Amino acid sequence: MAKKQPRPAARVKSHPKVPRKPARLSARKSIDFPIDKLPAELIHMICTYLKPTELANLRLVSRLAVPIALEYMVPEVHLILAKDSFEQLKALAEHPIASKHVTSFFFEADKLGVLPREDWERSVAGPQYVAQVEEMRRRGHPCHHATERSLRTFKREVSKLSAAPRHQYTKEQMDDAFRKYSDFTHFQQDSQETAVQEKEVVEAMKHFPHLKELTMTVQCCPRIGSSRLRKAFEPTFCPHYQIETSRDTNSEPLGLQQTRSLLLGAYHAGLKVEALYCDIVSWRILKQDAETFTRMKDSLSNLKDLRLDFATSHTEYDDPGIETDVESCSSYLAAGRLKDFLTAAPNLEHLQIGFQFNQPVWPANLKHVVGEHHWPYLKIVELKMIDTSEKNLVAFCSRHAGTLKSLHLSSMGLVDGDWFSTFNRMRKILTLDTMVVSGRLEGLGEELDFEMGSEDYCPELKEGIEAYFLGGPCSSDELSLDDFLDFYLPNTDDTWSELDSDDEVW
Repeated sequence: MAKKQPRPAARVKSHPKVPRKPARLSARKSIDFPIDKLPAELIHMICTYLKPTELANLRLVSRLAVPIALEYMVPEVHLILAKDSFEQLKALAEHPIASKHVTSFFFEADKLGVLPREDWERSVAGPQYVAQVEEMRRRGHPCHHATERSLRTFKREVSKLSAAPRHQYTKEQMDDAFRKYSDFTHFQQDSQETAVQEKEVVEAMKHFPHLKELTMTVQCCPRIGSSRLRKAFEPTFCPHYQIETSRDTNSEPLGLQQTRSLLLGAYHAGLKVEALYCDIVSWRILKQDAETFTRMKDSLSNLKDLRLDFATSHTEYDDPGIETDVESCSSYLAAGRLKDFLTAAPNLEHLQIGFQFNQPVWPANLKHVVGEHHWPYLKIVELKMIDTSEKNLVAFCSRHAGTLKSLHLSSMGLVDGDWFSTFNRMRKILTLDTMVVSGRLEGLGEELDFEMGSEDYCPELKEGIEAYFLGGPCSSDELSLDDFLDFYLPNTDDTWSELDSDDEVW
């Protein structure tokens, strides 16, 4: 019997293998930054270490961080005389949150000088040339004791510098720079003529309810040449700034419009400003109509720190009959306008008043500056280029003896008495932590020279006078300044004890 053939296996229809999908990974749980759980004090501490860009990112983390980060991002408005700077001011004022955290307004009000293209090109200097000039200026001219070799070396370096090319810019670069320079000067002229800057500043300040500090700078200020000013003006290649001169009746007095706009802005916004710094502003800021002057004064009612340096342009005239700007200032301030301005701030703790020049006359007398006013909280006083009588200076010290801790006298004039007698009387009244004398203290027939670099500069005398005031008040039977100097500087010739009103010793 034949074997049965095995039944063929049923064909299984093959299907293409489907790749297995990997198991879906569960999404990672996001870890929230626990800033919402931190106390506000700790967030403030964190913000002090962050850069503006990091603060901007921190604002996106939580609602709690938004107002705190903004407080550290925009505590100060920094305004310069450029179109985009005013646009940024307006945008900040319109911001509903950032505007509430502005506490300081810094108006850097330098104006570029207006020059024709030819003169502008002659003023252009590249960075290498500028660095060489700064190096020469830092080293200074050799003193009169220098050797012949040193003098020849100095003259040779000056000659090389004058012959060196001032810059290596191409024509295209110069054309672009001059266009930008022209845009700056046109904006500054237009805004001055139409008072645009004053209107915009006043309007913006209405949106800064917590503004406490106002600063206006023009030239010669420690903060001049800030990074923002350099970045804005550098491409113009113009080193010249507009400077007030008493001959130029068409130019706006130095810093006047900017200072007025800050004070009027504070008045209209009802701000409680505590600090005002102006270095340097024309004394004509005080020559306002009665209504404007009253508003400016009202803005000072909460002031604690007031520092004003007044521009008094000293120009030599060929015609001796023409009155100089210093004389005009002295004549106007004699009516008491500066005193009225200062006494509008009854809570002053720091008072600094100074002028640029004291020739041919002193720009102000102490009695026209402070009168007989008493500031009950006054701690620091700095006076510069002001003349006074011995009686008025001693009386001022007597009124503030209970609070005054620091006194700085620079280039003062004494119209009667002598400085040693005045210092004796002042020391019996005052208990100071700091006493500084600088410049030239002029008196009748005497001059104490404390200008560094001057031929008559006497550092030992300066040191001795300042030390004399730091021992506290003394009775009339204690050491006079003469006796103190003999004791304090035993190895120095006591020429100060032989001051004669007929001989100019210092």
